[in-house]
Amino acid sequence: MPNFPAALRGTAAAFAALALTACSLPGTAPPRVARAAPPPTDCTAWVGTDRDAEIPGYLLAKSGGGTVCVPFLQTANQAPAGYAGSDFYVDEFTDAKLKARWAACKADAACFKRIDAQMQRWLPPNKERATRSTGVVDPSGKIDPDGLVDLKQIRRPAFFAKAPYNEAIAQADARTSIVEFTAPRDAFERIDLNMRDLIKLRGWYIEGAGVDDGKGGKVRALVLFAPGGGGQLTAIQHPDEKSYRIDAATGKTVGIRFPNATTETMGQRWYRENLQALNQAGFDVLAYDRRGEGLSGGFSDTNTLEQGEDVFRVLEQLESGNGLRLLTPTGQLLEGPAAGGRLLAGMKANQIPIVLGGYSRGSMSTAWAMTKNFSASCSYDMPTATCTPAKGLKNIKGAILLSSFASGAGYIGVSPDLGDRNLFLGGMAADHHIVFYPNSATLAGMDKWPAAFFGKGLWDRAETVEGTIAAYDRIRGPKEIVVARGPHSIETWPEPDLRHLRERMVVFARAAVTGADSVPGAKPWADLKQLIATTPDSWEPSSAPRPTGR
Repeated sequence: MPNFPAALRGTAAAFAALALTACSLPGTAPPRVARAAPPPTDCTAWVGTDRDAEIPGYLLAKSGGGTVCVPFLQTANQAPAGYAGSDFYVDEFTDAKLKARWAACKADAACFKRIDAQMQRWLPPNKERATRSTGVVDPSGKIDPDGLVDLKQIRRPAFFAKAPYNEAIAQADARTSIVEFTAPRDAFERIDLNMRDLIKLRGWYIEGAGVDDGKGGKVRALVLFAPGGGGQLTAIQHPDEKSYRIDAATGKTVGIRFPNATTETMGQRWYRENLQALNQAGFDVLAYDRRGEGLSGGFSDTNTLEQGEDVFRVLEQLESGNGLRLLTPTGQLLEGPAAGGRLLAGMKANQIPIVLGGYSRGSMSTAWAMTKNFSASCSYDMPTATCTPAKGLKNIKGAILLSSFASGAGYIGVSPDLGDRNLFLGGMAADHHIVFYPNSATLAGMDKWPAAFFGKGLWDRAETVEGTIAAYDRIRGPKEIVVARGPHSIETWPEPDLRHLRERMVVFARAAVTGADSVPGAKPWADLKQLIATTPDSWEPSSAPRPTGR
């Protein structure tokens, strides 16, 4: 039994038998691609942030001659020989089976104590990291996210034109409306905390000029882009800031805590560069802080299933105006029906071509939104999970998944710090009504997705590269994987890799909304080693090969 203490496997199996009567994803599992097993690794190499470990890899040719070991994180869970099920990575990591393993863990005092301690650190308000940092360095952007907010107090793109920021997103100011949506509390807040009031989600809507359709015309289309964990749309990041330092004694990386004197939240500069690139390509772009973060109200920030549902709430409100307030680029405040229909290029929410995108935790909410739209909408965060039919918006044309968790709970990497993730997943959903990491339902439904783009570090802790390939193999329309010699935190990658990822992401989004059969210029590969070989001879700095060892 994967990812579970040996002493408890018999108990877990008994619970699993009972749990199989709970909600499962409707329909049959998609056919698996008959991809050969990955070639065996033939070297090991040290990687820095955020692994600081020696891991296996492949010897690959260097651009200047010779070879170099290019490492990657391997998958911990392997299907047993002669596995009789339809698809190991779907069948063995369902909501029901993960909750059953947690129930068995609860029956073992040592297991419960270990996992419960982890859950308590993550229960909202999240004690693992600082939140609500927007406005700490410069008070001009600080608001009370749970109060009645003057939308003029929210930082606009033009704020980032000034030194030392000098961000390109400032060019979008004349096209940007400040938007505020209304949403219900999530299951943890309703059930555990008895919170029943409504919350607000706030961000930017940047209008585009239309996407080149390749035929001399333009197509108006929307990208809805979700940030990573802790991401805050208008938080300040100093351009010289780094996310870690290297300890001189050990050679290992040490994360820098934020906010500090110059930076409110790390990674937001890179996030806004992505928004700007998509907008410059002609896309309308919608970005808002997730519930419980930054500009948005709410107490809980970790239920990615609920955040996936928020996608459909904001689309409906942009059309109808119900629950919507917006501040136009000229400073006009509109609310309710007067705000409805002002954006979305004058189209309805089920008409404008849409690409959903997300980074890290945003990939989780994006995957849930895609699952809800194309497969089924299941209430895995409720005491009894039930499923309703797919929402079926045909104008959702694809997904952008950066540092993705979307291949689900089966593709966890070989690393001590990842061993308890699935018990944590099951416990949070069963006991605290929070779906954080996705179960296998997101992977199971990917054969119904129209298109997908994946950006991945080779030792990304979110899911292994093998998991990304498994997700890619299920996509039947345009698709691409871009990999880099780096970790989960994409903002730490070298600038050329960031630029390449951004360029490919734009090419994919254009292909998705214009009905292309494939993604122009995507690099060909046939197996894991060949995919890893598509990386340029470029390294995240703390992980670059060291001539004299570590």
